[in-house]
Amino acid sequence: MPKKRKDTAPTIDEILETLCHRDAIEPLQMDAYLERLDEEWLLGARDKVLSLLRRRDPAAHSTAVYILSHLATEDDREVLEDFVTDPTVSDLAKLTLAPVLRELNSELAEEGLVEYLNDPEAAMLQMQSRLLELVGKSELGVEAVLEDVLSMPLERRLGFVDWLGRSHDPRAVHLLLPLLENQSTRVVMAAIDALEQLGSLAAPQAIPALNHLLSTSSNRLLKQHARAALGRLTMQATPGTEAQALADAARPTYPLYEARVSFIDGSGSQIIMLAWKHSEETVKGINLLCQDQWGIKDCYSTDEMTVDRWQRLVREMSDQGFTNFAVPPAYCLALIAEAVTLNRRGRHKLPIAYAIWRPLLTAEMQQHQGQPIPTALDPQPFTPELLPLVQKGDELFRWPEFASWMYEPLERIQPFMARYWGTIEFPQVPSASSRGRGRSDKQSQRATTDQRQALETVVEQALEELIDDHWRHLYERRLRRQGQLFAFAGRQQEVALIRAVAAALHPSSGLPLKEQPFVRAFLSLSIRQGPFRLLLETLDSDELQPLPGDLFPPR
Repeated sequence: MPKKRKDTAPTIDEILETLCHRDAIEPLQMDAYLERLDEEWLLGARDKVLSLLRRRDPAAHSTAVYILSHLATEDDREVLEDFVTDPTVSDLAKLTLAPVLRELNSELAEEGLVEYLNDPEAAMLQMQSRLLELVGKSELGVEAVLEDVLSMPLERRLGFVDWLGRSHDPRAVHLLLPLLENQSTRVVMAAIDALEQLGSLAAPQAIPALNHLLSTSSNRLLKQHARAALGRLTMQATPGTEAQALADAARPTYPLYEARVSFIDGSGSQIIMLAWKHSEETVKGINLLCQDQWGIKDCYSTDEMTVDRWQRLVREMSDQGFTNFAVPPAYCLALIAEAVTLNRRGRHKLPIAYAIWRPLLTAEMQQHQGQPIPTALDPQPFTPELLPLVQKGDELFRWPEFASWMYEPLERIQPFMARYWGTIEFPQVPSASSRGRGRSDKQSQRATTDQRQALETVVEQALEELIDDHWRHLYERRLRRQGQLFAFAGRQQEVALIRAVAAALHPSSGLPLKEQPFVRAFLSLSIRQGPFRLLLETLDSDELQPLPGDLFPPR
């Protein structure tokens, strides 16, 4: 008889032990573990997760909160509140649950939790100590804490900053420095006071940060306050501290491992990836999402990651259609500098994660300032010799790097989508009398011809109404930026085609838009694929809503 196959699925206890060391778990495996816990949530998994909080192990506490933040619902609120009111549970475990209770709208989430602590003052001090310990480990810890802090009401935020100044802990500096950038005047003033209160503990890092604030801020009151604090910190420090601090700030903390960027998508967005070697086997870094009309829109840290995992992440991005290129570090840094300028010009707030990594990025920029690299191909004047290449402009849309290029904003091209799709006669089942007589094929060919003519008519109308000089300047620039990436990849034939199409697109080229296949294909694809794009955006939204506009008017 064949042996019965043994079930190798891990138990809930085994899953929880594995999750206590979750930094090494792949995202897909993590999803599988969470799904398994969710299936057995009311069959004992929830109680075992809560039992992790009874351990004297910060990793177990962190794992419990991670699971609860993903799986706990309002149905679990009463159980969690009973756990908090249990006198046998440690104060630290109760405080650890505060973010989860807040998400579940529990009355115990804030001040209500304090009355159930066995020793509130000692518990708070212990929690603050753990917070600073988390901050001292990595930039990701700083980011997690600051995101929580920035969600607080202003008065609580100011109280937290004041506590950092009174903590006399050098790790508090990691939280205070990012608060000097892109925050309200009251928060920045409080952060300056807290740095001054830390005194010599903060001086080596505070001096370069305050100098940066003086050189970039236009707020006269802040600059006066920062200048006064900088003077007092310098006087308190030992001679030579200021010069040494500025010299140290100009040197990167870690050696740069790799710089990569994604292609530019249809909205002008691009991902910049920078990794620094943290040890022989690990890297850490940031991913920035930049948009050429906004600047830096998002930024998030990558904590200590094995080199193999980093390389696998890069490959997976390419496999999923997010082509990315290895580029010189100076190119990445130039892109970041341009994006920051856009943020300031448009008064768009920089993400807090960028403020955490800004000192390291500034140091890298100083190291590479003698290596200027253009962020786009040089503009080329249009000449008749370029016309054969310009006539191949529609071929760009066969490349995956241009697959997402469609007309923006969507609402402007929507009426043209409706005009085109309103002319479509969808195929019908042929009658029995017409089968086998060739009528179906002729009708199909006639319908295809009619659709093509209808599309050409709508494209002609869109050319007149949608494409202006501003659009041409914007996409000419985007083409040249995309071409620079192809140049780094050594794809010279593609570079020549992109350069020619960009030259023709420039308003000064004199070549009519009707004679530019790139623009015609751009509009044609946007009109034909528009309804599917709208459908995808609707499905991606939180709630299923009807498609905007009347794309299929009655005939």
